[in-house]
Amino acid sequence: MLTNYLAELWGISLVVIAFAMLLKPKYLNMIFAETEKEETLFLWGILTFLIGLAIVLAHNIWVKDWQVIITLFGWASLLKGLAILFFPELLMRYAKKIENKQWLPIALVIAVFIGLIITYFGFTA
Repeated sequence: MLTNYLAELWGISLVVIAFAMLLKPKYLNMIFAETEKEETLFLWGILTFLIGLAIVLAHNIWVKDWQVIITLFGWASLLKGLAILFFPELLMRYAKKIENKQWLPIALVIAVFIGLIITYFGFTA
């Protein structure tokens, strides 16, 4: 039940946010602009860490089926949040490297499909 809820939450969020960035590239540019501000990164790090921690504490399920995707998303969020909090300069450098790359729209399309798959599992499992 919790797995389905988290799959629906992650999946729908991923679809909507990635699709919005595809349709409105200015949103993506705004995000890259915000990565230059340490105070914004600090808040982003706190939120990302808390989301990851909540998922890891509630759903640390290591099984050989689709449910492990939710656990991996939780751990990825937790680790990303810690990285942003303790090493914001790494994210700043990485963001500068990938900003305005030609493959970003392709990555966003892939994110939409991953979101659709996770949403499907959430509603049908």
